[in-house]
Amino acid sequence: MLTTFWVLYNFVGLNPLPYHLLNVVIHSASAILLWRVLQLLQVRGAWLGAALWALHPVMVQSVAWVTELKNTQSCLFYLLSIFFFLRCEDAPQPRSGSFSTAAGALKKAPFLVSLLFFILATLSKPSVVMLPFVLALCIWWIRGKIRWRDALLVVPFAVVSALASAWTIWEQKFHARAVGIDWAQTLPERFIIAGRAIWFYLSKLIWPNPLIFIYPRWDIHPTLLLAWLPLLGALILLALIWSAATRRRFQIADISAHPKASWSRAVFFAAAYYVVSLFPVLGFFSVYFFRYSFVSDHFQYLASMGPIALAGAGLATFAARLWETPIELQGRAVSQPPRVLKKATLFAACSLLLLLLGFLTWRQTTQYPVLNALYTATLKKYQVCWMAHYNLGYLPSEQC
Repeated sequence: MLTTFWVLYNFVGLNPLPYHLLNVVIHSASAILLWRVLQLLQVRGAWLGAALWALHPVMVQSVAWVTELKNTQSCLFYLLSIFFFLRCEDAPQPRSGSFSTAAGALKKAPFLVSLLFFILATLSKPSVVMLPFVLALCIWWIRGKIRWRDALLVVPFAVVSALASAWTIWEQKFHARAVGIDWAQTLPERFIIAGRAIWFYLSKLIWPNPLIFIYPRWDIHPTLLLAWLPLLGALILLALIWSAATRRRFQIADISAHPKASWSRAVFFAAAYYVVSLFPVLGFFSVYFFRYSFVSDHFQYLASMGPIALAGAGLATFAARLWETPIELQGRAVSQPPRVLKKATLFAACSLLLLLLGFLTWRQTTQYPVLNALYTATLKKYQVCWMAHYNLGYLPSEQC
């Protein structure tokens, strides 16, 4: 990320427009890559899921805030890594075949390219360290299970991830100085933070209002039973989804004949991806930003792909079934509308949804042109944010 800033600075200086344009271009490219990855995984409504993710207002902080170039850049390499991993010549396409041995896959160029992009992603931002688990989930989604020889495929990624994780923990502690009373949470407190964060991020995807640059920092009380309910709820829900997804071991070819089985697997895949991707920022590790808040919109930039892709698949499936089912009227089956009318109606509905998200995203970007506007907007929603008060008071001295 710093290399990218250095190159831009040498070409355009401190003119902010090129930095903003680069962030938008990278985010757009990531959306296209997400669409292709979802296609490789044969997720229904892949284009809709990618479009929903691209236009969701939660993404504004990562794209409009130039400092978060590390988020968009790491995401691009992250998706490229997944894409090439799925494109390994010996890797099967969904519903056909199975993974070859690890030894055979390691000889393939796409595998090495995938590993290279993962290294570039970790160099951009170490929050992508959960990719090995994501790749394992992809194998499970394709095959329905993971064998030991399949796990060997992920070992090189796991090694890179372990090294990046160790370096990040050291950097946060000794360089960023994430030590002291602001990061002195006990283990029970960290579990409570994790439970609340999971539901907080999901709620912002479902109802993105209000979106605040700095959210209030929670007071954690591990002695209160209610404080544990979010974590217990998340664990119980994941267990129930996992039970439904593994109750019967359907082959991939049988999924279309057993929609309940396929949807339980899809929900578990999305939920597991979501929680796994959030893990580095759930509070178990000290992050300097936790001095201000335990949550932030840009923390779920990668994780949000799971629930949003699931929503896109759900909408696409619902729309298809709505049109495919004949309507019984007065004892007679009314024929379905013409195919052109179906497509036009679905296109209009999807366009309306995307336009609504686009409008909300545009409205959210109006907070980011200058620091004064950003901190003023923050104080309108979080009046006692000390960071915003401090920076607003400090800005006039910088302008002198």
